[in-house]
Amino acid sequence: MRIPYLVFTIFLISACSGGGNNRVSAPTVTTPPPTGTTAPPTGSDSDPDFLPSATIDASNLVAISAKQAATGMGTGFNIGQMFENNQHPRTVAAATAKIDKYYALGYRHVRIPITWTEIIDGEDLVIDPDTGEVDLSSARLQVIEDVVDYALSLPDFYVVINTHHEKALKTGNKWWVLKRLWRDIATIFGERNHRLIFELLNEPHLDDGNNSPMPAVNLRYMTERAYDEIRNIDPNRIIVIGGNQWFGAGEIPAVWPNLDEVGAGSDEYLMATFHHYDPWSFNGDNQGDYADQWTDDDIDSAMQTMQNWANTVGKGMPVYIGEWGTGWGSRYETMDCNNIRLWYEKFDAQYARSYGMPTTVWDDGGWFKIFDHSTNEFANNLHLCIIDGNCDWQGTERFNNTCN
Repeated sequence: MRIPYLVFTIFLISACSGGGNNRVSAPTVTTPPPTGTTAPPTGSDSDPDFLPSATIDASNLVAISAKQAATGMGTGFNIGQMFENNQHPRTVAAATAKIDKYYALGYRHVRIPITWTEIIDGEDLVIDPDTGEVDLSSARLQVIEDVVDYALSLPDFYVVINTHHEKALKTGNKWWVLKRLWRDIATIFGERNHRLIFELLNEPHLDDGNNSPMPAVNLRYMTERAYDEIRNIDPNRIIVIGGNQWFGAGEIPAVWPNLDEVGAGSDEYLMATFHHYDPWSFNGDNQGDYADQWTDDDIDSAMQTMQNWANTVGKGMPVYIGEWGTGWGSRYETMDCNNIRLWYEKFDAQYARSYGMPTTVWDDGGWFKIFDHSTNEFANNLHLCIIDGNCDWQGTERFNNTCN
């Protein structure tokens, strides 16, 4: 998201049975590092190439293909600004209260954005941000594990987790850090139900003053290393790839003209994601008002772009929309604008479902608020607009006076 707070993701995947037994062998990394790539620190404690292979016991796990997961995930939500930022208490109680409310309405996945290598309130989740080794003694890690376990205990509920902000990693092209992160994450969570999904790297723009896109060649190389590390540990864990800046729909076709670095099109446990805040002049924060004359094509065109890529280069790969929403809270104290309600009514129920794309609304409890963490209740009726495709309006006019 293009706001001061971003999301780190955890995703629950439904306990679908029968996910197929085709195992994708992890390819040997042969791609050379891009020109100008920084070298990792050397030595057995910092260079993941020197580490022994991680092992897990996945013999009791039922494989779920990415296509099965996309069907099971349906409509979902983000737990924004909790584990990737410090806006909300990072507690099991705070997270599970939100999960329970959404789950009761029929939402079937959650994305939990997580920042691992950047300091939040004086701590991070790694022993050294220049190596990516996860700190197994971290109290915050234990909370995250408990939240994931709770979410996975709910029938047919999927969880997506990610690496979220990681500014130094992205800007410094520290591919070895991402590789080690996912080696450790895949080991820590390796014996969890396959309804847990791994999203490799959120919105990889650079911290250079311009939020420039990460060079595509760097992202592909970095992704390949992390992908191979996960595949060496679990050939059947669903992995999610994305674009190289804000996760816009047009980034995936530009970054991924082929799938050579991620299974060459033969990995049935691979998914693609994008974020949909178009048009930003309506959905973004601090836009003046929300009486914009957006059209249905504003919703549909980005989905169509991703569907075209998925049907061709993606070879039928499923796509999920990991973030979307409207930043109404940057202007209003309460949300009572019918024009915003209409966007939420149409986005998932009318359009994304027709493409078979799961959606994960960005709910940060702030500018994009739906759930209020201070009361553990919904702050407006946008949750009903999404899941039902229909919700109560203030009057009958699309542009009612509270949109101004």
